[in-house]
Amino acid sequence: MNDGHETLRSTIETLFAQQVESLTASVEFQALEDGRAEPDRYDAFIENVARAHLRSPQLLAFLYALAPPAAEADLRDNLLEELGLDEDSGRPHPDLLRQLLVGAGLGCRLATLEAQADEDLRQLIVDPLLYGSLREVGLAALTEIVAFEYMLSRVAGRIARALANHRGLPAPALEWFTHHSEVDMRHAEQGLADLEAYVRYYEFVDGEALTLVEMTLRENVFARRYFRDFVAAGAGGARR
Repeated sequence: MNDGHETLRSTIETLFAQQVESLTASVEFQALEDGRAEPDRYDAFIENVARAHLRSPQLLAFLYALAPPAAEADLRDNLLEELGLDEDSGRPHPDLLRQLLVGAGLGCRLATLEAQADEDLRQLIVDPLLYGSLREVGLAALTEIVAFEYMLSRVAGRIARALANHRGLPAPALEWFTHHSEVDMRHAEQGLADLEAYVRYYEFVDGEALTLVEMTLRENVFARRYFRDFVAAGAGGARR
């Protein structure tokens, strides 16, 4: 590994860390963690998490199709874990999100959230491409997936405690968060290596790759998914 790629990896990790710090320092996150948020804000947060991740297996399957040889095993194992098909896995991760919704008394919202997640996926496919080829699309998608793994490895445990303490959720309902707090440290490290392998294999210049990563992270990618209604409405905006 040469110094240029080492610098690229460390720079990407720094960008991820800055996004995590921005998320956890935000008014919205701190209100949830400290118990100051209104009950409907907890519900909106839970629904947004479910919507953001219900179709993660499809996105991982897309990335697996583009995987360079050096990243193939990691992305395959990650996909199988999401589907509950690896030898050490429990239930499929979308099922854990459904369990979260039911445990939070939001099971009635499941069909709507699944439809919204389907529409998000459809929109991703039908919207005009921002980039010239699948090479760039894949790097942007991998960046966002790894960013979430990086964040969840550091924050999912805090979220689980907040939802237990302030929303009264039992441990089974929180399994999606507790699972990710345990496994995503490894996934994040693998993901940073996989980003590096992707850049090398598809012959990006480091500056070109970093520009695309920065574009992907141009606004806080976590807040955009987890506090989407708040962000869309502006500070103090109504949930619906």
